[in-house]
Amino acid sequence: MEQRSIHNLNYDSNRDASEALWPGLTFRDDYVFGAVLKSNLDVTRRLLECILEIPIEKVSVVTPQRTSSPSRAAKSVRLDAYVRDGSGRVFDVEMQNYASRQLVKRARYYQSVMDTEQLDQGTSYLDLPDTFVIFFCDSDPFGRGLKRYTYRQACVEDGSFAPWDGSQKVYLNARGTTGEVNNELQAVLDYLAGHTISDDNLVRDIERSVTEVLSSEERRREFVDMQTKMMDEHRMGHEEGLEEGLEQGLAEGLERGLKQGIEQGFEQGIARGIKQGAEQGRAEVMRQVAQLSDALAATGRQNELASALADQSLFDALCKEFDIR
Repeated sequence: MEQRSIHNLNYDSNRDASEALWPGLTFRDDYVFGAVLKSNLDVTRRLLECILEIPIEKVSVVTPQRTSSPSRAAKSVRLDAYVRDGSGRVFDVEMQNYASRQLVKRARYYQSVMDTEQLDQGTSYLDLPDTFVIFFCDSDPFGRGLKRYTYRQACVEDGSFAPWDGSQKVYLNARGTTGEVNNELQAVLDYLAGHTISDDNLVRDIERSVTEVLSSEERRREFVDMQTKMMDEHRMGHEEGLEEGLEQGLAEGLERGLKQGIEQGFEQGIARGIKQGAEQGRAEVMRQVAQLSDALAATGRQNELASALADQSLFDALCKEFDIR
């Protein structure tokens, strides 16, 4: 029987794990969220209208999981749903399923990347379209209980709004209890919070679109391929990290071994140093995973571990959030 490589075994394992995720996906998951907005432009239009309470005649473009970067050397971003309407306005709509201390600065960077893409060299700043960054949050991002937090620039001295520069950031709190929102948006927030599906037309159309996405064999294959690739890249990243840790550990161990060799014997010192360094390299990688697992479990967020192990940026963000490094 032909032996299969460790890489293939890991790939098959990652693919099986990706397949297992598919039946349990909901509108709150990035892939389904983006797929629904892309497949049903009218739902996207109505969703933006009820959030921003501005008329939107039509939505012309929806690009889910869009990767953007202001330059080759700059940090790239992946937008859950990049939307453009018929008048040229640009919207980034994000699904945020975990608390993050980076949320506000992340929104700032997302908006700056979107702005950078809009103007070619030599064009006027007046040509910048209005841009909106919108986050659906599963938990209260600012702890004040509001259902919707809308931010524009204001004057520090008298609290008045500055002349609008065409940019706006909106954070929607699915667990919010105060503040007035329209009935349609309230129904969407209730839906995201897991409450019983209402008779609201927009929510019913969202749920219908979710069912269509999950019933699509093409969508399932696309998700599994994408998720498997992410998990495989994450695994390879961990292996590279382990190798780097081992190399560092071996170097440190060798140095300690040389010092010990002066007193305890050259060969014995090197052997002990190498062994200790290798063990420390392995232990460091496993320590981070174990501590993150414990931290998530302690906060009732253990379901985020699988996503973190499949997404290097999320893993790093969670480690930073819980001060694991």
